Amino acid sequence: MNAINDSPTRVLCEYAARTRYEDIPKSVIQATKLYILDCIGNAIGGANLDPGKIVIELFEAMKGIPEASVFSTGKKLPLLHAIYVNAFLSNVLDFDDTYANMGHPGATAIPPAISMAEKMRANGEQLIAAAVIGYETSLRIGLAIAASPERYKQVWGLSTWQIFGATAASGNLLNLDAEQMRNAFGLGGVNAPVPYARKLGLKLEERPFAWSKNNYGWAAMGGVLGSLLAQKGFLGNRYILDGEMGFWVMAGSDRCDFEKMVEGLGKNYLLPQTSFKPYASCRWTHSTIDACIKILDKNRIEADTIRSIKVKGMYELAHSLAEKTPTYIYDAQFSIPYLISLCIAGHSPAQGLSEDHLNDPSVQSVAQKVSVEIDKEADRLYFEKGGIMKSTVIIETSDNERFEESVLYAKGSPEFPITNEEIEKKFLALSSPVVGGLKSEKILERVMSLETMDDVSELFSD
Repeated sequence: MNAINDSPTRVLCEYAARTRYEDIPKSVIQATKLYILDCIGNAIGGANLDPGKIVIELFEAMKGIPEASVFSTGKKLPLLHAIYVNAFLSNVLDFDDTYANMGHPGATAIPPAISMAEKMRANGEQLIAAAVIGYETSLRIGLAIAASPERYKQVWGLSTWQIFGATAASGNLLNLDAEQMRNAFGLGGVNAPVPYARKLGLKLEERPFAWSKNNYGWAAMGGVLGSLLAQKGFLGNRYILDGEMGFWVMAGSDRCDFEKMVEGLGKNYLLPQTSFKPYASCRWTHSTIDACIKILDKNRIEADTIRSIKVKGMYELAHSLAEKTPTYIYDAQFSIPYLISLCIAGHSPAQGLSEDHLNDPSVQSVAQKVSVEIDKEADRLYFEKGGIMKSTVIIETSDNERFEESVLYAKGSPEFPITNEEIEKKFLALSSPVVGGLKSEKILERVMSLETMDDVSELFSD
């Protein structure tokens, strides 16, 4: 099929409407359960940060018909409210999955799928299928509309295109036919948040970082709203992704590869290529953390002997991640100097970030010695091969010792995967302090046997 002469919207919507659990390879099904587990753990753990607490309090106060659970509290809210809360919370810690240099697809595929499945009392197989469909559709749209490096440095957004993951996942659970799904996509597309990532606070002079983060709550809720309206017969534009005035222009891009929107659909799965995060920070920082850890594993370095630390990496590291004194946890998630100093102080970002460490004099002292500069080769690799986020760390001491390590593929990527056991341990570490160890174990067991569950509403029951 030549997607340029056809409608990629139609092709994607037919796939999203017709795909069922039986159509999905077993290996993808097994992987999907891990992504669901990871997303739930991140959302539960995110409830402990102030932005998470505020969002939960706000939506609980609205009350309404109890339809779907907040993962962290177990309390039921109206469907759209629960979706907003869970999707927002899943990204609060910045511990959630990432695809190459693009976004966090799970945040807008999994919470909508779980909440819709819970409301409908769907089974585990239906939930798994919906989550897969959310990833496969939204990632292809994101890849297809990726802007040029020049445009990317001016305007881009993640929730903007990720809204289609929520639309596709929820639409599949609602059993929308292909034409209804096209209406849902049209409605979801006009609900999409603006591509505002360059106004998150990435510029150091615009800190502190915006607590809205990637605005995944709104995208997840808006995508599901499109499906619900389409189910009722509400009309949307059925060609939202197509043509020279298609969604790619609305999303702020300067180009679109329509073939990529449908390439390998239903055959070559993108979901398993999505990375798990071993550290609670922006994915851009992970190669740097890995390089720092490699140095520390090989050498005994005392913090007070460090004269300087130089980091060389892609454009974003120097322009967006060089803040040395973060004020809030959100800012710390995007601070190379702070994250390196945490590692040297023995506080691994793998354990999550703590408010206590923000004001630790020993951490602050090392952070002031860190400089970040652009490596043109790393920048080229980032834009040409999104999965490569090369970073080099050079530590020099007062004894004139010099230690250097470079990392191409961050831990958790398909090229350097973390184990299933590590993912399960991460889930328990994030969820147990919030919901208790016993309930965490129950959720883990239920997710890992999800295909046998007759009613997803049992997922968070005591």
